Amino acid sequence: MEINGPLILSVQEDETSLKRELHISFKPAFEQVDVPGRVSRLGNYMNELGEALQELPENGPDRSGMATVYQICKNLLDHIRADEIDLSETIIMEIQPSISIASFVSGQSSID
Repeated sequence: MEINGPLILSVQEDETSLKRELHISFKPAFEQVDVPGRVSRLGNYMNELGEALQELPENGPDRSGMATVYQICKNLLDHIRADEIDLSETIIMEIQPSISIASFVSGQSSID
């Protein structure tokens, strides 16, 4: 799935430890605009994702991927608005092998 928005997403896997990490970076063009411009661009991208999601089959892999990206954007939006994130840094989230990335991002991955 190609992502045309402000994010660069990748999953890094270590076969020996079975660790998976989701790496989230921001495209240079996004980093270079002011905070209101970032908020606007991220909001516009979320709107595009939302519209595209409506056109995809409910259980399709593309829908799941887009929903994950949408949720990431939604979680980042307030932090972008408050200018709390150093956009030159990569955000790294460790994902347990038994948890899907979609569950992790949506907050359904809590282990008690």
